[in-house]
Amino acid sequence: MAAITINLTSKITQDDETETFTKVAPGQLEENNGVIRVSYKEDDTIPVKMLLKENELIIRRGVDSSNYSLMKFVPGEKANCRYVVEGRQMDMTSVTNLLEYEEQVSSHQLRLEYDLFNGLYLIGNYAVTLIFT
Repeated sequence: MAAITINLTSKITQDDETETFTKVAPGQLEENNGVIRVSYKEDDTIPVKMLLKENELIIRRGVDSSNYSLMKFVPGEKANCRYVVEGRQMDMTSVTNLLEYEEQVSSHQLRLEYDLFNGLYLIGNYAVTLIFT
């Protein structure tokens, strides 16, 4: 695994409000047979693991089996997602509008845009950019 710095920008639109968050965190990157694994700690406490295959991204975020989220993204498809907070489970659906990965000489960039639903209810639109250096 290689040590990296992750620059994360997340733009969230819910109803008529939009917020943009930026974070920087140290992490690890491993590439093996076309599969990319990235891990880091959000806010120095919450472990995040990402698995990127061709046209598929899986993100697991959380500290234990009672508090985590598991999200799957496949361009143009709906995918089941799960949020567990204090042992209570919420099943959601993501619709991936964009999943793009670019590898450059000194950095990697992952762009993800998706809509998140709880049943038929749109929770929000999300645009996430991760730059690994």
